[in-house]
Amino acid sequence: MIFNWQERPWKDWKQLRERLPHAILIQSGEGVGEFEFAQACAQSLLCEDPIQDRRPCGACHACDWFSLGNHPDFRLIVPASMAPESREEGAEPAKKKSEQIRIEQVRELAEFLAVGTHRGGLRVILVYPAEAMNANTQNALLKNLEEPPPATAFLLVTTQPERLLATVRSRCLRFSLPFPPSEPVLRWLKEQGLSQPEATLAGAGGAPLVALKAADTDADRLRFIEKLGDSGFDPIALAETVAHVPLWDLVGWLQRWSYDLLLARVAGRVRYGLDHEEVISDTASHCDAADIAAYLRRLAQARALARHPLNAKLFVEDLLLQYRRLVARP
Repeated sequence: MIFNWQERPWKDWKQLRERLPHAILIQSGEGVGEFEFAQACAQSLLCEDPIQDRRPCGACHACDWFSLGNHPDFRLIVPASMAPESREEGAEPAKKKSEQIRIEQVRELAEFLAVGTHRGGLRVILVYPAEAMNANTQNALLKNLEEPPPATAFLLVTTQPERLLATVRSRCLRFSLPFPPSEPVLRWLKEQGLSQPEATLAGAGGAPLVALKAADTDADRLRFIEKLGDSGFDPIALAETVAHVPLWDLVGWLQRWSYDLLLARVAGRVRYGLDHEEVISDTASHCDAADIAAYLRRLAQARALARHPLNAKLFVEDLLLQYRRLVARP
């Protein structure tokens, strides 16, 4: 699937295909449709009757198999938490699934890569998100990147390239997906039924899919940030009220709110919380800019751990206690 704001990147992809490298690292901000774009790239490499601009036709055998998830020359490597749920009757409730890509998933590629392609074309491996691999898993994949089998293309997708080993990055050609312009995104969000697309998109930092998801959790987010605007809030009680919110989303809310605090403190404006500018400005006026910047650095570290913390409850409580100290008034 190609979103309407990805026309320019698709033209760049079309040019890249003329001399296709064996490994491509697709880098982007979170929530701009990076996974959907990578899937379209993978399908286009496997499609047997591509249409204009080398887009997949959606009608050939290869496209049918791809859409059903069983193309013999394609492998999708994602964390277990992103894999489709089993719908077998009588199946036991699933335990919490890993947010990491396991080393066994990469090692299982050996058999797939050892045989020829089934359709006489390319063999494609899509890894998403690439930063979900730990160092050992990345090193296991590195062996395939250093000595790639013929007729094989690796597509690695990441929103945090700094978390990949330098040796992995160096074996890939980098392909960047820019943040989209607001006009086509706002038009798309309106088509999805959002009543306040401008404010929602601003709160999502310009990322359309984050904005769409935020619309579903907007009540939780609004209640959370309203508490952040109260310097006397109870961190432990607030952590309890957001226990059901994915940590990745929660840290993102804190990052955008804290960035606005810093921007209000040093420049007198906000970027994300347009509907809360007065509260943000008031809160920021009682904070030191250097302290806000230090807290943002702490949040960046927390973001890297948000998918697999040792203790989610303590993880959130610690971040909120640090924030409470940041905004505490004499």
